[in-house]
Amino acid sequence: TVSALLPAAFSMAMLGAIESLLCAVVLDGMTGKKHNSNSELIGQGAGNIIAPFFGGITATAAIARSAANVRAGATSPVSAIIHALLVLLALLVLAPWLSYLPLAAMAALLL
Repeated sequence: TVSALLPAAFSMAMLGAIESLLCAVVLDGMTGKKHNSNSELIGQGAGNIIAPFFGGITATAAIARSAANVRAGATSPVSAIIHALLVLLALLVLAPWLSYLPLAAMAALLL
């Protein structure tokens, strides 16, 4: 039942929020800018509510990818959009070969 899932769902939501806010604080230190925590959490929540309707999975900010993006000279959210489009293009082009990859290995790539 739903009541049995609520504690786990709440724990996952809190861990995702903490991870995203931690990533934002790290990037604040790298860029010298100040993030808006409310906008960060509202955006993450909206995305995680909408994603399952399109077959997506929940997501949080990733410190490693975000830091690499900043170190590469990214200055706007457009860089994240370009990154997402390049990953999508790579998946579409490499899909025939990725089908031979074990599911456990694919899951490790998503982490």
